[in-house]
Amino acid sequence: MDTIFNVMEKSASATQNVSAAAQEQLALMEEIAASSESLSRMAIELQEINEKFKT
Repeated sequence: MDTIFNVMEKSASATQNVSAAAQEQLALMEEIAASSESLSRMAIELQEINEKFKT
């Protein structure tokens, strides 16, 4: 019984580690998405400013 309990404890611990890593990855992906949006808006603004100099 101790062996089964030890295996279950290790499995639960590993599951928690995977869950924590997944949450961290999700947070980083959200941060990357926000940065991408910001860069996209800046690129549009720069294009608009650049167009003013061309005319």
